[in-house]
Amino acid sequence: MASLAKRRDGRWRARYRDAADKEHSRHFARKLDAPRWLDDVTASVVTGQYVDPKAGRVTFETYDAEWGSRQVWEATTVAGDGPGRGQRALRAAPSCRAAPVSR
Repeated sequence: MASLAKRRDGRWRARYRDAADKEHSRHFARKLDAPRWLDDVTASVVTGQYVDPKAGRVTFETYDAEWGSRQVWEATTVAGDGPGRGQRALRAAPSCRAAPVSR
């Protein structure tokens, strides 16, 4: 569900709730921009292309740990670089955010 409201400071707040019932909002100077943003978000949810805005805030270390725990590893992989194959990269930049992948 989405809503649009004018704030006391004259800006427009557009907000919606995702499938997990978490509220997301954004503020706009022009009323015209707020419903456009809501329409874009709603369309992405309906078409299955929605991506959580906080998805890009995962560090490489966290991503590597979660992904590695779901993999089936050969003994030679575990003995070589260890689960997570990116151990060398992880030592170099453990707290770096995982950047979005573009085509």
